[in-house]
Amino acid sequence: MAIYCVTYDLRAPGRDYNAVFSYLKQFAYCKGMESFWLIDSNLSASRIRDDLKALVDTNDKIFVGRLNGKWASFNYGCGDWLNDSKRRW
Repeated sequence: MAIYCVTYDLRAPGRDYNAVFSYLKQFAYCKGMESFWLIDSNLSASRIRDDLKALVDTNDKIFVGRLNGKWASFNYGCGDWLNDSKRRW
């Protein structure tokens, strides 16, 4: 398993992006900011990106990056989740 950060800009106002949220919720996850998720997955970053790409519009933006265990935060609600997840680094 690996911890990935997934962030996006979904640019179509009023569009139903529930498929994006449902996809991300299939993983163990923490969502501490509006468009920034942490997910725990066996998939590669490019596979997660491609899966999400199929659910969004062509003008939307997606970024997926694997965390390496080194992080710092301030007033971030997912700190405890990350600490509990260190065994997955």
